[in-house]
Amino acid sequence: MAYQSALQFGLKKLFVGNRGQMLVISFDGVKFTITGRYVIRDWLPSWMLFKEPNFLYAINPLADDTDLFQLGPDLSSKAPIKRADGTFSWTKQFLDKPTFVSSSKGSRGGVHLEFNADKTRMVETSFFSSKIDIWDISAANGSLRLMKSLSITGNPSPGRKHHRPHQAVLDPTGRFFVVPNLTADTLLIIDAKDDRYEITNIAPVPTGVGPRHVAFLTREGTHYLVMVAEFTNELFLFEAAYVGDTILLTQIQRQSTYGGMHPRETSKVAEVEVARNQRDVYVSNRITGDETDHVAHFAFSRKDGGAARLDYVSRVSSGGLQPRSFCLSSDAEQQFVFVANETGKYGLVALQRDPETGVLDPNPVAKMSNKELDAPGQSGQGPHFVCEI
Repeated sequence: MAYQSALQFGLKKLFVGNRGQMLVISFDGVKFTITGRYVIRDWLPSWMLFKEPNFLYAINPLADDTDLFQLGPDLSSKAPIKRADGTFSWTKQFLDKPTFVSSSKGSRGGVHLEFNADKTRMVETSFFSSKIDIWDISAANGSLRLMKSLSITGNPSPGRKHHRPHQAVLDPTGRFFVVPNLTADTLLIIDAKDDRYEITNIAPVPTGVGPRHVAFLTREGTHYLVMVAEFTNELFLFEAAYVGDTILLTQIQRQSTYGGMHPRETSKVAEVEVARNQRDVYVSNRITGDETDHVAHFAFSRKDGGAARLDYVSRVSSGGLQPRSFCLSSDAEQQFVFVANETGKYGLVALQRDPETGVLDPNPVAKMSNKELDAPGQSGQGPHFVCEI
């Protein structure tokens, strides 16, 4: 595959979370370099969310705290860049030092964070307490105030004791959040209009599949929802219809995340991401039984007015094992995919992506071993999360 030089896109700043620490890692298109670190015992920043100009929110599934950090150093000595729309941005070289600001108490066991459209609210799904917390983050200092905590009604799926909301994703209109409830085989629709934040629909999915993560995709004015099912290693495609104060979802496709292959019973799909081109869909498959796990690529199509569909394209090694998290790079063409592997030899891997075809190069551009990523005094604790800011 022919690629443009990665260096033209400038230095990329990654935040990586594993047990006991948060890492700031720079990527120059050729190699990874650790440039910042925040270490604390009994902590696991397994999801993080960045808000300009320099706020970083991090969850801790081991407890009930949601943490606020400021990124530096010495931000007062460098003026932010003012954009045409009036917002500000700090240059990435000044975002290397995470400084703890405050910890706010919410529901125990947070696993995911998502902003509303104007980033004045943040929705946190709490896996272990079966709650969905709504945070007010409108203050100028980025501080958190718990506005509301939603409980999930009804019974979980047969054989399951508790509800397990695993993620909250904002829809393309900016009004609704979709929450996959892993152990109830449902997708919860939350209406956020006028700070309502109420569940207005509980959409069922096939029993026993275990909805883990979702992502929206839009084509020709129609919104679709892509879902990965952890217990059956399947990829679903739904069409979304907006009716009153909720979203109705119609299933139009269901297939294995392994293409034509059948996964082992122990396998568990993890993450799903849709590229900016609204065509390429990527999925991470864990516990595959192979020497390394992998990232699979699917392509969306709707030809000649026919039914929408996702077609399996290919898969590549993740470079390690248990790729719980990955992200696409923020450059216009999204030329890279950054993968965090919880175990195996390499904990952080950069895969190059062909912007024209969406195909991932099986030969990593850069790799960093789990040994290099270990927190002081700990070993074998690979990253749970990676994102680029």
